[in-house]
Amino acid sequence: MDLTAPDALRDSRFAPCKTEEANPQEIWLLHGYASHQDDLFGFAPYLSKTFAIRSLRATHPLDFGGYAWYALSFDERGIRHTNEEEARDSIERVADALRWHAHAFPESPRPILLGFSQGGILSNALATLYPDLIRSVAAIASYFPVEWAFIQSPLHPVPHWVAIGTEDGVVPSELSLPSYEKAREDFGIPLEVHTYPMPHTISPACFSDLLVWLKNQLA
Repeated sequence: MDLTAPDALRDSRFAPCKTEEANPQEIWLLHGYASHQDDLFGFAPYLSKTFAIRSLRATHPLDFGGYAWYALSFDERGIRHTNEEEARDSIERVADALRWHAHAFPESPRPILLGFSQGGILSNALATLYPDLIRSVAAIASYFPVEWAFIQSPLHPVPHWVAIGTEDGVVPSELSLPSYEKAREDFGIPLEVHTYPMPHTISPACFSDLLVWLKNQLA
């Protein structure tokens, strides 16, 4: 990676588009909590047939391994709390990288964000603040953080493709589905929501449908 690249990209992985297009559509992968930039990059051989791929590493290293876009904590009742200040910091780091991309590749389309779990949550939030920097969002095993204080209604909402696992014990559907419905109603987010009988993972059926949607983004 070029040393002048922004912080959010210095530890990223990159796979060029195999079609060798001059200005390919890029997909930026944002991994989940306690993971790393090599996790979702395993999908690159399938995606790079059509797209250029960048897989980002999250901002904060965790003591037990992996990285997080923001800290999570639990109170005495077992209720999970988000460090919104860290989330906003990570959003700004990714936004800086997206601005770099727009400057470095002015003829290329804006990147598509593909986030899993916490990476999907962050992508959803980023799209409300900086819709002009991205083309669309695919969020898997995630929810829309409508409760975050800085979330706002975007002037130009971008398309969202959403995959929810009905057997997900980490981000259960009873949490994620209402959050997306509220995002649609309160912020006018154009959402395409799909459910799959999968746990906290990406099933073959989910990935197959995702590929179709991603290719449709090029139309």
